[in-house]
Amino acid sequence: MKKSALTAGIIILSGLGLAFAGSPAAPQAAQTAPVKQEGPKVKEFKYILFQLVRQDNYLDEATDKLDSANGSLSVHEITAMGLNLKLIAGNLNKVSELNKTQFAAIRPGSALSKYTNAILSYSNKVLRKSAQVNTLAARLAAQNKKTGLRDAVSSAKNGRKAHGKNISQLIEERKALAALAADARTLRAASRELSATSKWLYIASE
Repeated sequence: MKKSALTAGIIILSGLGLAFAGSPAAPQAAQTAPVKQEGPKVKEFKYILFQLVRQDNYLDEATDKLDSANGSLSVHEITAMGLNLKLIAGNLNKVSELNKTQFAAIRPGSALSKYTNAILSYSNKVLRKSAQVNTLAARLAAQNKKTGLRDAVSSAKNGRKAHGKNISQLIEERKALAALAADARTLRAASRELSATSKWLYIASE
């Protein structure tokens, strides 16, 4: 399995920090040098990037779960996954708002473009993975709808459970997967908004 995106993000953050270290100054000059105005901004941009790394990691987990599901998820598991997708979408919306706030304050030509470029790169990764989650969730819902209807008819005719499930359970499973697909669509919309705000933030910093 790929290395944890969180680990990769920490490495990126460390590398960016080193990039800002600059050339060593004379001791006396270091004592009298004024605090750079961009200092607080660096901290804010690192926070945005760290949040994106976390969401990227969560999306990897969701993708693995959906990809290996193959119709074996329980209603409880499906519902829990839907809640996770809602949480990720909410976090992406918060990052988009942070991007908009920084967009209004950032100055063109600043060294912060290194950070905004990293933010844009991770936002695009999140966008791709959100699209993948959306595809997998929609496919799972479509497969369940097809097999669920067939099993429901079989169960009604024979008066027995289909694959160990009665009609009520099949209906609940179908509803849960439809809700999961809807949550995945909401997630994809949030990732699109994030990608757009990250792009404009990067452009503003150039």
